[in-house]
Amino acid sequence: GVMKVLGCMLGDIRNLFLFEAALIGFLGGLLGIGFSYGASALLNRYAGGLFGGGYYYYGSESDSIVSLIPPWLALAALAFATMVGIISGFMPARRAMKLSALEAIRTE
Repeated sequence: GVMKVLGCMLGDIRNLFLFEAALIGFLGGLLGIGFSYGASALLNRYAGGLFGGGYYYYGSESDSIVSLIPPWLALAALAFATMVGIISGFMPARRAMKLSALEAIRTE
């Protein structure tokens, strides 16, 4: 409502809402990737020998790898999280575009 009173166009309001939703999805994806790499490192360090040895990475016979996250998977997860954020931002963006400026200021 305040943005409409200030003279913003409907496309600007939509783009702002979608950008915020994409940013939230992107940050959530980064947190998820960080958590996943951390859990994978802990699993490899402390539970490597519990699951039958896993497989050996770069020929080192001392450390077995149970969990390995390839970089392409992390990037795909980040893109997916960002897209989910954008898709989830469509309905609030439409609602903000349809809301009259007077009604929005009255209810805020």
